[in-house]
Amino acid sequence: MSEQNKALIRRLIKEVEQGNLDVVDELLAPDFVDHDLLPDQEPDREGYKRGLAEDSAAFSNIHITIEDQIAEGDKVVTRFTWRGTHDGGTFMGRDPAGKKVEARAIFVHRIANGKVKEEWSASDTLKLMHQLDVPS
Repeated sequence: MSEQNKALIRRLIKEVEQGNLDVVDELLAPDFVDHDLLPDQEPDREGYKRGLAEDSAAFSNIHITIEDQIAEGDKVVTRFTWRGTHDGGTFMGRDPAGKKVEARAIFVHRIANGKVKEEWSASDTLKLMHQLDVPS
């Protein structure tokens, strides 16, 4: 089961990287809960999808590299590096800067019945924000 759960999360990450947000409805449970929210984000599947859509609108050239992935029981832990160019919409109150940025994150997903049921995350968003604030 661990390999199937890891494959589910890898698919979610790759589809999001490619901007295919429709996959969220397929891979996340209807009662999905996001435990680490962005400002003004609701903790449910629709709020999660909206947050991903805002990120996709704000950044182009999104590339996600999975650095490590560990699964045990119903949990999958993924450490990854995220890169993109802030040349689209506003991101956390900042207008597009045209800058290439990079952030690292660790996500913990709980899987139930072949769907992502919960997500916890920690990222270096402050580093990303600093990259946007530094003059070119």
